[in-house]
Amino acid sequence: MSEARPHLTLHEQSASGSVELPEFGTFLRQLREQSPRGHRRGGGMSRAELATLAERGVSYITKLEQGEAQAPSYALVESLADALGVTDAERLHLHHLSNYRHVAASVSPRPMPTITVANKAYVDNLAPALSGFVDDAWNVLYANPVYSRIYRHIDDPEIGNVLTWFFFVPESRRIMVEWEREAHLTVAWFRGLMVGNHLNGLDCTQLMNTLSRSADFCRMWEAGDVALGRHKEEMLVRDLDRGTLLHLRAQVLKWPEPASPLQLYLGVDVGPPQTDSTS
Repeated sequence: MSEARPHLTLHEQSASGSVELPEFGTFLRQLREQSPRGHRRGGGMSRAELATLAERGVSYITKLEQGEAQAPSYALVESLADALGVTDAERLHLHHLSNYRHVAASVSPRPMPTITVANKAYVDNLAPALSGFVDDAWNVLYANPVYSRIYRHIDDPEIGNVLTWFFFVPESRRIMVEWEREAHLTVAWFRGLMVGNHLNGLDCTQLMNTLSRSADFCRMWEAGDVALGRHKEEMLVRDLDRGTLLHLRAQVLKWPEPASPLQLYLGVDVGPPQTDSTS
């Protein structure tokens, strides 16, 4: 049987109270300071090195990093990415950031997508797989009974979001066997989605304000990492009710209905890796 529901109060945690939202210049500076191709004492690449490799002036690189230059062209972003030796995810994130503009919070949030009776029946019938519907900001719109049971409290009204669950539900640290790695990946993935999907306004403002109350979230966010996929196919999830370990292969799939903002979460326990008995 599940443990009694904890008294969840998001305001009890506190950190800096705010985090820096994604910016092209901030990310460019981070990549430069961490570039393995630089020769700067202490590591990274100097602005002069980057300017030389990208065939631009040092003053222009400075303006880009300080947000004082116009949005760079596609070709320039490619030159910067090549010079810095970035990953594919970092290259794509740079391109997305070159066109990303923060939008002030709207007067009211976007209405949540409608989950129909047929939608609920669909994911309920996917049991014993963990399944549910999430939106672009990873708000949990509906969870089938297995999803809700394994990820305790994820669909509680005061949680209702994958990121909030990681950082404000104590059981998440026991459920996710590799909590630190999975939480960091989720933050890095959300950074990519926020910019790539142009999530803006009150939808993300409220979520980010909540998450910034967690010191762990702030630490992971300020690392500035970006991801557009998992580091490995499976994640280890502990079933606290049954004391078993799930080797969960999880995917987030675009719902096929035209113009639908829904995404389908599907997690299947594939069991432990099989050993080759013939070797």
